Amino acid sequence: MKILYYSGLFLFILFNLSTANVREYGFSPKYEKIRYKEEFYELYTEWLYSDLDSISRNIFYLELAAVVPFDDPIKALVPITNETQYEKYKNVVLMDICRLLTKAYIDYGYQYMKEHIYFYNREFFTNYMEGYAIAEKYFIDARNYWAKTIDFAKTADSIKGWHLDGEFQGRHKPFENTLFRIKTGDLNYYKIIDNLLYRINKNRKIIESVKQ
Repeated sequence: MKILYYSGLFLFILFNLSTANVREYGFSPKYEKIRYKEEFYELYTEWLYSDLDSISRNIFYLELAAVVPFDDPIKALVPITNETQYEKYKNVVLMDICRLLTKAYIDYGYQYMKEHIYFYNREFFTNYMEGYAIAEKYFIDARNYWAKTIDFAKTADSIKGWHLDGEFQGRHKPFENTLFRIKTGDLNYYKIIDNLLYRINKNRKIIESVKQ
């Protein structure tokens, strides 16, 4: 009887796997083995409505991208012609990986952050305070990645004479524009993180005052 049961279960699973449509999922499966920085970097996905699962997926792949080696220069995201250009390329890619990790950790922490506090939320105050502690931790992680982003941007900017923009997921990657915005301060995640931490502390004080 057990043999018949497991045989039927196996056939049921096999049938469902064979008829599954990848369009039903929020991502496309990768069948080949991936091991290089560019490959993990290309797994980053922009979501219209982010949740903890989609953000953590991006963080997982980006953190792998940050530590694994680069692929062969011939497979770089931009045409590489010499070692100096390749050195700048490596720094702008790492800059963008850290930038995306900064954004991802901000988005992840924000999922735990209650924006507005009202007196009738009293029964949830403990949950809110726990959420603020979690959010604060991820915002600090974001700050650390932003510091790394700036360091890579400075190194890349010091290598003159090469303009590097890339393509992945069929989209143009404006590395140079991102580098310029970081260099000029137009893109500054420190301000965003500081604002979020300020709002957390403000809400903590509101909760403490309502408790009294």
